[in-house]
Amino acid sequence: MRRFGVAFLTVPFVLLLAAWPVAADTSPNGTSFSSFSSSCAPSGGRQVCTEIDLSVSSNEDGSAGPPCVGIIKTSISSNGRSSVISDEFGCASSGTMAIGADLSVTIEATAIALNDCAKRNCPPSRTVTVSASDSPTGPVSTTTTRSTTKDGSCTTKMTTTDTFVDLAGTLTIDGTVYDETGSLDVFTSTSMTHCK
Repeated sequence: MRRFGVAFLTVPFVLLLAAWPVAADTSPNGTSFSSFSSSCAPSGGRQVCTEIDLSVSSNEDGSAGPPCVGIIKTSISSNGRSSVISDEFGCASSGTMAIGADLSVTIEATAIALNDCAKRNCPPSRTVTVSASDSPTGPVSTTTTRSTTKDGSCTTKMTTTDTFVDLAGTLTIDGTVYDETGSLDVFTSTSMTHCK
């Protein structure tokens, strides 16, 4: 009788636990920033054009990763024929961006080692110091979605929010300032699972 009584009391306790939410997941922010700058200047009867891409993507845990930069220089002749002078790319080993309350973006001066893939085997080329400052140029767009899924006796409710804004500002590489345009995207997701 004693053994049966213990088992009988245990069952309602297990059922009570099962009625509580059994899983809650708040995914960290997934934030991405990208910007672009393009300029051309005459050089010995040709045009030398420079295209620069600066970006910051999220790490696997949702935190902002270090800045990465790509710099492509192209020579364009008077008849329109072009050839790539250099195609450099690299990511900083540390450092990240600061996001203001108005979704402005600031990247403090950061050293980035580049490799030149216009050359065979993409050898190291140089280390540059990169910084940037960008502000919103239009309204902030925010999209929120909610969904509910059921799996047996469990129900999962998920809410996602995606915030996007266009940006413009300046990018500085080794003291040379370039105008740039870009965007910032912030994604968050929260889910809760409840089992009966």
